[in-house]
Amino acid sequence: MREPKKENAKVIFLSLLIFIGFLILLTRIAYLQLIGRTEYVEKVVEKFPKLALVEIPSYRGSIKDRNGNELALSLPTISVYAFPKYTQNKEELASRLSAAVHVSEKAILESLNKDRKFVWLIRRADKELLPYIRGVIRDTDNTKSVGIQEDFKRFYPHGHLASNLLGFCGDDGRGLEGLEYMLNSFLDEKGKKVPFLLSAGAGKLALEPLSSEQVLNSKTVYTTIDLGVQSILEDIRDQIVKDWRPKKVSILLMDVKTGDILGMTTYPYYDPNNYQKYSTWERRNFVVTDIFEPGSVMKPFFLGMALERGYISENYVVSGEGGKTEVYGRIVRDVHPYGNLTLDQVLIKSSNVGMVKIAKFLSRKDVEDLMERIHFKSTFGVLLGETKPKLPDYKYPANIVYSSIGQGLSANLLNLCSAFSLLATGKMVKPRVILYVEDAEGRRTYYQPEVLRDHLFSQRVMNWLHKNLIKVVEEGTARLARSDYFTIAGKTGTSQKFDFKTGSYSRDKVVAYFVGYFPATDPKFVAGISVDEPKGGPAYGGTVAAPYFKQMVERVAAYYRLEPDKVQKSIPDVRRKQ
Repeated sequence: MREPKKENAKVIFLSLLIFIGFLILLTRIAYLQLIGRTEYVEKVVEKFPKLALVEIPSYRGSIKDRNGNELALSLPTISVYAFPKYTQNKEELASRLSAAVHVSEKAILESLNKDRKFVWLIRRADKELLPYIRGVIRDTDNTKSVGIQEDFKRFYPHGHLASNLLGFCGDDGRGLEGLEYMLNSFLDEKGKKVPFLLSAGAGKLALEPLSSEQVLNSKTVYTTIDLGVQSILEDIRDQIVKDWRPKKVSILLMDVKTGDILGMTTYPYYDPNNYQKYSTWERRNFVVTDIFEPGSVMKPFFLGMALERGYISENYVVSGEGGKTEVYGRIVRDVHPYGNLTLDQVLIKSSNVGMVKIAKFLSRKDVEDLMERIHFKSTFGVLLGETKPKLPDYKYPANIVYSSIGQGLSANLLNLCSAFSLLATGKMVKPRVILYVEDAEGRRTYYQPEVLRDHLFSQRVMNWLHKNLIKVVEEGTARLARSDYFTIAGKTGTSQKFDFKTGSYSRDKVVAYFVGYFPATDPKFVAGISVDEPKGGPAYGGTVAAPYFKQMVERVAAYYRLEPDKVQKSIPDVRRKQ
């Protein structure tokens, strides 16, 4: 007689095996239905010589500026494909197709002679060629083996305008760089794999061609970019390139109250319609990808912190030592020799000697707090490729001192402009480049401004900085940025590039800056110009960047029809004498 315990164990074991088998079966079914369907279909298709599974891009939504102007759109095109093994009269087919498109006869023949089931002969040709290509397929007896697929190509109507910001799409319709890459999920970029069947199909062999519903079911992205402002910035960039022959140029203009990036441009730039002709370096968005030592642009922040902490007063006087002093084993120089300098003169004249002496008052905690306030400890996460500011270890007093004149720390132009927005309004609004998204039914999803900081210094310190940043332009190092119509506040910066071969700062290679805001009496915009390795003439922020900042201010103000905030010049009395 069997023991009950052993009998029960066998029943349990058998039940467990059945359960595991059932679980495996359910898992396999779920995999095929939910995950492995495409993989399964591909394996089936491989066994049929007259059937191919090919991915084609879906319709991609448009990218527009804030006013609805097209920056990137999809145009309907046609592509020609073939099953080489079954194609007839290959030489004639290649010759006649190449006559109508920018593809060589040799390239088409090479595709037709490949040992492959399915090949593309022509990609994204003008749709107006459809009747001609159909005729060629018919005349060469290839209606069963050569077909036409209607698809789309990405087109940038303004060519290089905002190219380094927009990026581009590859042949598969997916964004590969810039906003195009960042917006892939918004713009319904994901292609679908479509079965192509060898059959008598009158030149259209896809079993599942793109439907009109798929084309229309797309989103439109409205950016914060203003095409008018963008054009102004690019024209100014071209002037800088012509005058100074630099290695790189970066220009950025933002709405100081909303964080909207209204214009952003770089040099070099490229045409995204022909992106293959340009190097990766030429396609970089230097405004966010490259960090540099900011030079004297940092002085207002360190001076403000010394005032905020009460280490010095507005009446503080420092010795300029004739334009040269030694700090922690290094000589710090001024462009001009100075004697005693008042605190405002240190900023207006941009004295390095005066600044490093004041920076010695600051503690490690002071400077780390300052870097946190101006958002130099992280990226904004607004654009792909943003580089985080690089800060030294402030437990060493020398790093505090040199940071005050913009040496030993690095940041990009977006960081600098955002920091200056704090000087302009006391608030830092997170930069943004997407205004809203609109779906096929016209429903809009807005991206609201986000305040990151609502305090920098006390109102007393802010007033002092504001007053003296205006003086920097009116009577200081940035006099070439002075406008007769609009009050500008800002700071020049000239950063010597560190030469790792010599272990010292270069005297010839510099980055020249001007960062500021306008109209200073009621700030609306914050902007910056950075010129890397300008050539010819005295290369300082005040000579290389400041004059073009003035042009930008006056042209942007005219574009937005702003009223001049400076007192109007007196009008002569032309009344008739009595």
